[in-house]
Amino acid sequence: MQVDAEKDVQPNGETVMARARAESKEASLNASVYDRIKAEILTNRLRPGVKLTHQGIAELLGVSRTPVREALERLLQEGYVFRLPRRGFFVGETSDDDTRDYYQTREALELYQLERLFERGVTEDDLRQLRTINERYSTLITQNLTYERMLVDRDFHLALAGLTGNAYLVSMLNGIFERLILKRRIAGMSDTRGLAVYEDHLALLGALEKGQESKARKILAQHIRGARERLLSHLRQFAPSTLRP
Repeated sequence: MQVDAEKDVQPNGETVMARARAESKEASLNASVYDRIKAEILTNRLRPGVKLTHQGIAELLGVSRTPVREALERLLQEGYVFRLPRRGFFVGETSDDDTRDYYQTREALELYQLERLFERGVTEDDLRQLRTINERYSTLITQNLTYERMLVDRDFHLALAGLTGNAYLVSMLNGIFERLILKRRIAGMSDTRGLAVYEDHLALLGALEKGQESKARKILAQHIRGARERLLSHLRQFAPSTLRP
């Protein structure tokens, strides 16, 4: 028996295709609202501790409260916001212990992929791709750490991980970078290490080109640990939110 989805009418008078289109549109709207709220958090336009109301966000984005509610529940599950009983949702923040855990996991994943990369063999195309990203990073070096510079640094490390062909590993690393960007999002955060980071990348590229696995591992590990200590030092200058239970 063949069914014409355009003409197959449900008990409420809705066709299968019409219902599917409506559900697809709703899912797209939910994803869009989620992405927009998350972007506001990651770029520090919504700061730690700020209260988030369904109505306020709905009016700001020009949508109903339903997709906002769905987005906040998803962000809650992912740790970008937290909820207090009878008080609602607030922009979240993570502890120093969380930060250390993120960096520890990042180091383990990146060193693992580096080992796999040397097993596979580094090609000139690999090096060309990484050099292109690092040169873009060099154009963004300023006294203050910018959101764009953080993203390009992330892109360099994700591209390095991507050379192994392990998409799951890249996805895991991307999630960690999002959390670390969340921690580093203080607007105008002073960071004079931009040139040193660029040079670390150059040193790593040199070790990759020469097949020096041990040296590459050392450079990468020190690079990640240095970033961890700088972030922790920066965060100690800011008092934690008093909203946390």
